[in-house]
Amino acid sequence: MINITLDLGEAPSVLAALSHPALAQQLVNVAAESYVDDMHDWIDAGRAFTPREGQLQQSINWHPLGNGAAVIYANAANAAYAGFVEDGTAPHVIEPKPGRKGLKIPAAGGGGYVIRRRVNHPGSRPHPFFFADQADRSRRMQERALSVLAARIGV
Repeated sequence: MINITLDLGEAPSVLAALSHPALAQQLVNVAAESYVDDMHDWIDAGRAFTPREGQLQQSINWHPLGNGAAVIYANAANAAYAGFVEDGTAPHVIEPKPGRKGLKIPAAGGGGYVIRRRVNHPGSRPHPFFFADQADRSRRMQERALSVLAARIGV
């Protein structure tokens, strides 16, 4: 979960501006968009995983909930493995799907496949992208939301 806090002070104009639900939703939308932009920048800069097909990076997005809230997500339909990339995996055994006799694994260097009944996977290290760099992302979300608020109240 990501908590967004804005230090707005006690100015009456700020409180009046925040009384409009549309503005509250706009501020949340700007903050969510900022967070998603930061995630994409983090990945593009090579500070997370190296995208292979782009499915995971393309699945990262946000949408407004309409009640002064928004949700930021990595679409599980396109990239169900997002949590494994973020957190890494422990060593585990990979076995064929039910009804199959083996695993078909592309051979190193090309030129065919290797068939195995099971594979001992050594696990993978974490490649944080979703919850990485929280302090800077929070600061940028606040700055973008405050700039929208300042424009609205005419500061």
